[in-house]
This record gives sequence, C-alpha cells and structure tokens, in this order.
Amino acid sequence: MSSFNSLPPISHTLAASGDTILTLNNPNAKFAPWEGDSKQPSSTSTQGSPVTFRVSSQHLIQASSMFKAALTGCWKEGSKTVDGFHEISAEDWDAEAMRIVLCLIHSRTMSIPRTVTLEMLAKIAVLVDYYELREALHFCASLWIDHLRSSLPTTFGRDLTLWICVSWVFKDAAIFEAVTKLAIEHSPGKLSTLNLPIPERVINRIQGRREIALWGISIALTELRLQLINGKAGCSFECSSLLLGALTKYMHDAGFTEDYTIKKLSEGRSLMDAIKRVREMKSPDRNWHRPVRYYDPCLFSLNVLTQPFLDKIAGSITPLGLYDP
Repeated sequence: MSSFNSLPPISHTLAASGDTILTLNNPNAKFAPWEGDSKQPSSTSTQGSPVTFRVSSQHLIQASSMFKAALTGCWKEGSKTVDGFHEISAEDWDAEAMRIVLCLIHSRTMSIPRTVTLEMLAKIAVLVDYYELREALHFCASLWIDHLRSSLPTTFGRDLTLWICVSWVFKDAAIFEAVTKLAIEHSPGKLSTLNLPIPERVINRIQGRREIALWGISIALTELRLQLINGKAGCSFECSSLLLGALTKYMHDAGFTEDYTIKKLSEGRSLMDAIKRVREMKSPDRNWHRPVRYYDPCLFSLNVLTQPFLDKIAGSITPLGLYDP
C-alpha cells in the first residue's frame, strides 16, 4: 500500500483510536497443502481481496518483537500514511486467524472464540511463530489445545503434521511426544513440514529413528538367515532348509536384501507396516516332517523365530522430546 494513498476502508477495527493500519494482502492463501488430499479444508473467505485491520501500535509493540521492529525500525513492511497512520503489510495469512490473534493482543475477549478447530489452531500457530507471540497467546492456546487433546490422530496423515506444528510452537511436551512417536511408527517416508514452522532437526530426528528401527529389522532378518544356514535354528536339516528358503524369498520380495541401503529401506513403508508384514510372513507347514509315527509336530516357524526381535524393536520406539539436543 502506497504511503500517498488515503486511508482505505477498514475491515476490522480492533482499536477505535488505533494509529496503525495492518493490511493483509492475498488473504486465505492455500494452507499446508497435502498431496493427493481432495478433502483438505479450503478457505471460506474470498482469496485475493486485501483485509485491513485498525490496530494500536503500542499493543503490537508490547506483544511482538517483530511488530516492534516493523513499527520502530526501518523495515520495508512498516511505513506511515499522509494521514499519520502507521502502515504494516502482511500477505497470505488466514484472515480469521489474523483477526483472532489481533483480538487477543488488544484484549478483546468477547471476540475470541472459546474453541477452534485443529485447522484454525495450526493457522494461529504459524502467526504466533512468525510474529513471536507465544507469551501473548499462551493462555488461550492452552485452552484451545485442551479442548482438542482427546482427538489426537491415530494414523498417519495431514492432521499429524498439523499437531506436530501446534505442539512445537506452543511447547506442549505431552502432545509433541505422542505425535512424534506416531510419526516414527507410521510415516511411510520422510515427513514433510508442509511449509509449517517445524524445525528441520525435528524432521531429521523422526526420520533417523525410523531408519534405525527399519535397519534393525533388516539386520535381525539377516542374522536369522545365517542361523538357519548354520543349522542353529530349526529342528533338523530339512526344517532349517525349508525355513531358510521361505525367509530368503520373503526378504527378497520385501526388499530386505544386503544390497539395500537405509534410504531404500525407509522409502514407501512405515515401521509398523514393516513389523506387521514380518509377523505375517508365511512358514512351511509344521506338520510337513514326521520321520516316525509318533513324532510331534515341529514347533519352529518364522513367526516364532522373529517374534522376540520384533517385540524388542516395537518396544524400543521412543518419541522425541521438545528439548532434545
């Protein structure tokens, strides 16, 4: 907005005697797009029409170091109109999320919703992170989060990434641990931030723990294969040979071969899916070998032999902590 323009129509007045106009250009831009999700929520407001807020510079300065720099420094996004109003511009943010944040900054409690959706909470979290408003919004954010706490995701999807963002920005340790553990267990590949304020080190730690666990499965299967080759597993030569053949075929089909790198192992498969598939691995019929009339059926199977290390790997999955180094 040019400094020579007259005062534009005000969309929202947060301070009747406010000395600052915040103009949100290109409001309600697409938020955290999830590839292939046709059901992703879309903005209900008209995208492209600027939204203006009349606000108090003192409230903004007290709440945010970013706003303080824009209003008292020489940043491009802060200027002054010929009418004496400070100008601040922003773009792409969700207009309703911006309105809620500004209402909180100006203590307009009657205009603040008691509950918000996860979608809106994530949009607010993005603003809180960008404008450094965590302290100003901490109380209301904790109430909103508590309302949504019982609806944490149980499967991999866009909501999981939104929760990682929300719990990181608002420093909710319990939720952060729950959702990062779920991501380690169920993400089929390296997690995308969806352009949300999730540090790259968090994404890398989630991926690292996935890779370590998947590699552990590969190593354990390889060790079991060597035990069968050396006759240290199975009840007889015939038993070991049949189990070895079934295991080798499974490892080949599932990609758990010696020439596979950690990167290849971790692409396109989740940790829990890998564990499930190994547990469901087919074994030769235990009754196949009866050398004598009264011989008991063989107690060995690939399921029995793999259960101990699969249980150990599944039980060793630990979540990330908010303040892990």
